[in-house]
Amino acid sequence: MAVISLNISNYGKCLCPVCPVQLRSKCIAAKNEGWRQARLKVGEMLKQYHEHPEAYEMEMSELEKSEVGQRHAFTEPKPADMQELYCSEAVGKSNCSDLDEGKMCQCPDCVVWQQNKLGSTYFCLSGAA
Repeated sequence: MAVISLNISNYGKCLCPVCPVQLRSKCIAAKNEGWRQARLKVGEMLKQYHEHPEAYEMEMSELEKSEVGQRHAFTEPKPADMQELYCSEAVGKSNCSDLDEGKMCQCPDCVVWQQNKLGSTYFCLSGAA
């Protein structure tokens, strides 16, 4: 089974933020401001990753201490606050209990899922790959 890294590359490809399973979750919505701020910082770094290609694959804990991470005041998101990359062992299942498991999971459409040949889905409900 693949181990999914918690890095900018995977973070930027993740479809969890627009997945129907969590779109109507009040718990997810309550956490959105911190998530939105982290995404904005990641977006800024992604624009500049060609200047620092090593940052793109760097684990987030390492990135926080790196030159490019410090330039963007990047702080590693706490796994409990992350609303994405549930397939990563660093994040695992969501701590929100109001996800809609009746909705269609997008995991098979996700580049991270495809590149790592993950066989299961609904990581937000059942845990990491």
